[in-house]
Amino acid sequence: MLGLSVIFLAFTLSVVSEETYFVDKDSKLRNFFEPQWYKDNIPFVEIPDKEVEEIYYYRWSSLKRHLRYTVPGAGYITTEFVHKVGYSQKFDTINAAAGHHIYEARWLRNPRYVQDYINFWSREGGAAQQYSEWIADAAYKAFLVNGDADFIKSQQLGFVYNFNSWNNRFDSTLGLYFISPHDDAMEMSASSMQTDDPYHGGLGYRPSFNSEMYANAVAISEIAILNGDDVTADEFRQRADELRASILTHLWDDDRKFFYHMFRNDNPNNELLDTREEIGFFPWRFMVPDENDRKYEEAWEQLFDNQGFYTLYGPTTCEMRSQWYDGNQTSQCCWWNGNSWPYSTGHTLNSLASQIKNYGSTAFANVQNFIQLLHKYAETQYKNGKPYVAECHSPHAKLWVCDGFNHSDHYAHSTYTDNILGDLIGITPQSDNIFVLNPLVLPSWEYFIAENIPYHGHNITALYDRDGSHYGVGSGMHIFVNGQHTGQQSHVGPMQVTIPRPVKYPNFDDTNRMENYAANVDGFGYPMVDASFTSIHASVWHVVDGRIFYDHIPTNRWTNFDSPNPTDWFSLDFGPGRKRTISQIKLYVYSDVATDEGEVDCYISLVIEIFDGKDWVQVQNQISTPPLCANNDVNIIDFTPVTTRMLRLVFTRDEARNHFVGLTEMEVWAPWPQAEYGTYEAEDGWINNADIRESSSASGASYVSRMNDESAFVEFTGVWVNTSGEFNINVHYANGENYATMNVAINNIQDASVTFPQTQSWGLFSQDNFVTFTSSLLRGNNVLIFKRSVGAVELDKIRIAPKHDPSITSTPPPISTPFTSPPTSSHSHKLHSSFKMLFLFEILATKLNW
Repeated sequence: MLGLSVIFLAFTLSVVSEETYFVDKDSKLRNFFEPQWYKDNIPFVEIPDKEVEEIYYYRWSSLKRHLRYTVPGAGYITTEFVHKVGYSQKFDTINAAAGHHIYEARWLRNPRYVQDYINFWSREGGAAQQYSEWIADAAYKAFLVNGDADFIKSQQLGFVYNFNSWNNRFDSTLGLYFISPHDDAMEMSASSMQTDDPYHGGLGYRPSFNSEMYANAVAISEIAILNGDDVTADEFRQRADELRASILTHLWDDDRKFFYHMFRNDNPNNELLDTREEIGFFPWRFMVPDENDRKYEEAWEQLFDNQGFYTLYGPTTCEMRSQWYDGNQTSQCCWWNGNSWPYSTGHTLNSLASQIKNYGSTAFANVQNFIQLLHKYAETQYKNGKPYVAECHSPHAKLWVCDGFNHSDHYAHSTYTDNILGDLIGITPQSDNIFVLNPLVLPSWEYFIAENIPYHGHNITALYDRDGSHYGVGSGMHIFVNGQHTGQQSHVGPMQVTIPRPVKYPNFDDTNRMENYAANVDGFGYPMVDASFTSIHASVWHVVDGRIFYDHIPTNRWTNFDSPNPTDWFSLDFGPGRKRTISQIKLYVYSDVATDEGEVDCYISLVIEIFDGKDWVQVQNQISTPPLCANNDVNIIDFTPVTTRMLRLVFTRDEARNHFVGLTEMEVWAPWPQAEYGTYEAEDGWINNADIRESSSASGASYVSRMNDESAFVEFTGVWVNTSGEFNINVHYANGENYATMNVAINNIQDASVTFPQTQSWGLFSQDNFVTFTSSLLRGNNVLIFKRSVGAVELDKIRIAPKHDPSITSTPPPISTPFTSPPTSSHSHKLHSSFKMLFLFEILATKLNW
C-alpha cells in the first residue's frame, strides 16, 4: 500500500502552485531523456492497463520531438515529420494534423507550446488551407484547458479569416463544403480509387471535412461570445447550424445507417459512395448527429463488425466488405483504403467516447468496447518490442506499413494523450470555474490517477482507489485542487468540483519576454554557426534548427566524431553589428555511448568564450547545472552578463575512452527585444533574399539591405501589444535618391502599401528618417511582413505606439544628405531562402465579411 502522498510546493517562475505526489515520476521516466521536462510539463497517469500507460508516456516523448522553436517572437510550432519534406510549408509545418497537435499540446503546463502554434496559424502565415483542418475548434478547446480568455479572444479575427478562406470550397446549393480525399489528407482512398486519378481524384462532400468546418464555426461563435461580439456569434452559430443540417440531410444514408462521401462531379442524383469509410465516424467527435434521434447510433455496429472495420490492429480506414478494400500492403505509403492510420483512430476514439458520454451507451458503443479499441490502439504502437508510431499500420499483422527510414519515425499525425486524459480519465474542460470528470474505465479496474493536470492555471489531481489501499486517501474517487482535497465520491462516475478562477502562466506578456537568439530555422545565414571539426555524419546547423531529440535515428546532431583533436570548438555569430546581451546558454548534449550505439558522449570540460573584437576571452563566473555534464539532457551554463556578437564553446573530449562530443541543440535565451520599448530591429526579423549589414548609424548597429529580388521580405515577428487597436508604425529606413514602395502584410490578414520618400543616401540612418503608417494590431504577438514592391529600401527598425500617442508622428526625411551608392561591405551576408511563401495574402480586412 502506498502511504498518503506528500504535498509540496513547486516554485516555477515566481508562481507558487501546490502539487500532489502520488505517482513515482522517476519510475515512469526511467527510460526517457531529459526527464525534468516531463516533470515540468505533463500530467502523470497511472492505470492498470500497462500497455496503454506505457504508450501514454511514449507519446509525450514523440510530441516533444516535434516541438520546434522557429525564430524569436514567433516561438514554437509543431512539425509532422522529424525532418523537412518537400510539401511542408512555412517553418516545415503541415496543417493536416494541426488540430491533433493542438489537442495534444493543450495539456502541457507551459502554454507557449500551444499558444505560439495557434498564433502561427491565425497570424504568422501558416498555410491553413493546404489540407482540411479544425484549428479554430482545437484552439478553443485548448482555451477550455488553460483558461486564458485574453489569448483566445485575440485570435477571433484570424479564425474568421481562415474560415472564410474556405468559401471557394462551399456549395451554396447543398450547403456543404467539398474537397478531394487528397486534400482531406487521405490519398488512395475508397472515394478516390474508383476515379481515373486514384491519388488526387474523388472531389466531393465528405463527412470529415464538413464536420470539422462545423466545429470551427461553433468555436468562432463561442469566441465571439467571449468578446461580446453578438453579430459574429450569431452569424457563425447560424452557419454552424445550417452546415450541420446539410450534413445530416445529404451525407447520412438511412438504409445503410452511416455517413458517406458524396461525389461532386458526374453525380446528378447526389448518390452516396458505395463504401463505408472510417471518416463516417468523425461527425460524433464534433457533436454533429442529432442527440434526439437514435437512428445514428446504429452506425457503431460497423466498428466492431468483422466485415466492417474490426481487425486485429484496426480499425481499418475502409470497410473490409468493399471491393476497394486492400489491407495487404507491406511497404507502401499513403494508401487509405485499408491500412490502419493513427490519424483516423484518434478521431474514432474521440467519436466513440462522445457517443457514450453525450448520446448514451449502446450495444456497441460502450465502455467495454472503448477500452478494447484503446488497448488495440496502444498495441499497434510498438516496433521491435519498443514503443513507436509511424504513418500507417497493417490491419492484420504487427507491421508498420508506411514507415520511411529517418523520415516517419515518431510521426506526429494523431492524438493519444488527449484520448487518455479527455476520453479515458474523462477530463471534460469547461469555460467556467467547474472541473468536470467523466471517466470511461472498466468496472474491474481497482485504481487510476491523473496527477497534477495543468487546468486553468491550477494543479488538479483526479484519482480512483476502489478500497483505498493504493493511494492511501480513502476509497472511491477523489479530486485535489492545488494540493488540497476538494471532492470525494464512493463510486466511479461523473463528478465535478468548483475550482478557483483561472491563473495565467507567469511572465507571458510584454514585460519579461525571453526568446532564443541562437535559433536559425533556415539552415543558412544568421545566426551563423561553425566548428573546428564536424563529423561527416553530422551538421553544425542541427544545433540551431529548433529541434531537440536525442535519437541515433532519426538524426539531428552535430558531433566531432573522428576528430583528431583533444579539444574542439563550436561557434555562433549573431550577425554583422548584432551584439546581444546574454548570460545563459542551454546545451542539449547528445550521447550514443549511453544507448550503446556509438562513441559520442559528454565532454570532459567546457569553456564558454566570447569575441571582444580582437581576441576570444573566457566569460566570467561560468557555472554549470548540473555541475558535471549530463548526457542526453539539457545542461545550463550561467555566467556574468556580457554583450557580444560572437561566442564559442570549447570542448575537451574524453580521449582515454576515445569518446567524442555531440550536441542536438544549443539555445541562447535572453530578453526580447533588446531595444527600447516598442522598437523592433529589422535584422532581428525572419529575412528572405536580403543582406544583413553593419552600420554605426543604424539603431542596432545593423540593418537589412539588398532587397532586390521580387521575393525579398523582412518579417518582424513578436511585435507585442497589450490591447488590440489602432497603432502608428514608424519605419526607419534609407533608400537613396528614388521614391519606393513596399507592401506590408499585417498578421497575414490585412495589407498596407507604404511609400518611402528618398533619403538621398544608402546605409546611413537618422532618427528623423522614417515614415509612418497606421494599422490595426491585435493583442499579443503580431507579425508584419515588409515585401518589396517598387524600388529598393533598406530597413533599420520599426517603432510602434498607440495611434493617440503624440510621441510617434511622421516627420519627412531630410533631403540634404548627398547621395551615395549602395555600399559594399565585408560585413554582409546574402540570405537566399528556398522557402517560397504560398500564401502571401492580399485581401484587406474589409473583405472578411465580418
